[in-house]
Amino acid sequence: MKFGKIAFAIGMIASGVLAIAKRDLYPSWDPTWIPSHTALAYACGTLMVLGGIGLVINRTAAISARVLFAFTLFWLVLIKVPYLVTGPQPGLQWLNWGKIAVVVAGAWTLATTNETQLRAARYLMGVGIVPIGISHFLYIPIAVNMVPGVLPFHSAWVIFTGIAHIAAGLAVIAGVLVWLATMLEASMITAFMVLVWLAPAFAAPGDLNRWVPVVSTLVTAAGVWAVVSKMPRGASGR
Repeated sequence: MKFGKIAFAIGMIASGVLAIAKRDLYPSWDPTWIPSHTALAYACGTLMVLGGIGLVINRTAAISARVLFAFTLFWLVLIKVPYLVTGPQPGLQWLNWGKIAVVVAGAWTLATTNETQLRAARYLMGVGIVPIGISHFLYIPIAVNMVPGVLPFHSAWVIFTGIAHIAAGLAVIAGVLVWLATMLEASMITAFMVLVWLAPAFAAPGDLNRWVPVVSTLVTAAGVWAVVSKMPRGASGR
């Protein structure tokens, strides 16, 4: 079983468990204009958990991947796209759209073996990564506080990682060093989760709000790992 599929399964299960535990969908997934959040959280959380479990079972892996792809695509197109125009804080809306787009790309990659669709999933991932990088510049004062205290030059780290996200996304879109760009992007997001969010979560494990950025970052990284898992090692073009 490939690492990308396992990573994506863990990301989906963690997202589902958190939604059920909070009885609400966490930011980036949260559709603020839809009522009955508790019922929606239970329904979506259950689907994510079952879909994630299904991914690691050979008999159900294919159907689970297709269900998760349909679910995440529905969320991206019908929930997140309209909010890009009508929602407050456009930069934040694009950031959340980018995160979900990366997850959709991961699910799409796992759901298909068609090379044309795999290529389209990579493009979607590349497009989704760009607003994640742009958000570093839009929210520098907030992002600076996320840099671990042991590191010097906090602003420089925010700018550097923002540029790295954008460069990775553009490289994938342009078909330049695609495998390397995707591997570095997946590694960077994973490192961000470990270095920035895990310690605060473990310090107060009962505070579900502290697990929101952990899970949100985890499932985004999982989307990228899923894409790279079906990419020829060292691929440098489209």
